[in-house]
Amino acid sequence: MGWFGDIAARLRRSERGLTLIELLVASTMAMVVLGGAVTVFIGAVRSEPRTTSKVTAVEQGRVAVERMTRELRQGSDLSTATAGELSFVSYVPRSSCGSTPATESKELCRVTYDCEEGGECTRTVAEPDGGSPGAAVQLVSGLSSSEVFSYSPAEAEAEPDYVGVELSFETREGGPVVIADGATLRNGGGS
Repeated sequence: MGWFGDIAARLRRSERGLTLIELLVASTMAMVVLGGAVTVFIGAVRSEPRTTSKVTAVEQGRVAVERMTRELRQGSDLSTATAGELSFVSYVPRSSCGSTPATESKELCRVTYDCEEGGECTRTVAEPDGGSPGAAVQLVSGLSSSEVFSYSPAEAEAEPDYVGVELSFETREGGPVVIADGATLRNGGGS
């Protein structure tokens, strides 16, 4: 039979194995570990849409604040300056102001940001005198406050030359996410 046959014979005679108690304890421990892993996985899957929507809102807010401050830096002639609405003249792509043909050059247009209704900010572009405005385009939604703009100097008689922009988003955890920046009107402040 040889050495292989001797090993096989010894294994058949051996009474090694697991008792019923050992098998039950091992099964219970495996179920507890597996249950914990499934719970963690399900929690991660359920929280992912909230995380994604929050990240999307914050990214949308970052882009909006960057656009507002870029246009403010080139702006002048602040005609409306409230906490929820801002209107000024700035350089924008020529086609945005209604001119044709569409080119890469920029021209002066009146840009209006309105953040007063329902937690969203819209942007409207019109001729510098305010005539023939284009359609309002939504920049950001889900704001927890309509008080987006602040001005310096803040006195009513003074012409502001600095505009602060602050977008605040409410989170499910209760604390706000705030994106803030500001710009000085390089081409002169006030109207």
